[in-house]
Amino acid sequence: MTELDVDGIRFTFDDRWSALKWDDSDAYKLHIGKLQEKEHGTKAVDIVGLCERTPYLFEIKDFRGRTTAIANRDRDLSLEIGFKVRDTAAGLLGAVSRRSHGLPADWLAAVTHNAVHVVAWIAEDAARLGETEHKRKARRSTQGASIAQRLAWLTERRAVRVEDPLRELSVPGVTARSLAGAGPARP
Repeated sequence: MTELDVDGIRFTFDDRWSALKWDDSDAYKLHIGKLQEKEHGTKAVDIVGLCERTPYLFEIKDFRGRTTAIANRDRDLSLEIGFKVRDTAAGLLGAVSRRSHGLPADWLAAVTHNAVHVVAWIAEDAARLGETEHKRKARRSTQGASIAQRLAWLTERRAVRVEDPLRELSVPGVTARSLAGAGPARP
């Protein structure tokens, strides 16, 4: 079992998983993570994982709280996630070519057999002001389609999804819970 804390949320991966916080790993920090400059820099997804020969990339955002939700409403998440996935894929390839240790076992080998699954875990408050559950689902669907479009160079549309990890987690063998003091109290 592996526990990883990201953006105020603890993710627990069962024994089927090999998972790591990518930008905390030596494979990232000692290689592509050094490619930084004032205006440009390497982007990174939060978690790289492998489960039963299926490679995963996870990006986590905690948009709970009124001010956070308002501040992030107009962000182009699909482009942001697209850049993070692009740079992570390049970093993983580079780390393997440099024979870095600590990568999820056989992550790149798994890519030759299965589509890369990209999951945007976006934690939000129960509802935006005036937003019905139907509108919320439609917004999530639109977000997912936009991210999938940005990632068409890498993976299949069906392998990209957007979920709230504290409400609708559908990735097998993974659980999530809010850490103390993170975001507002959940219903």
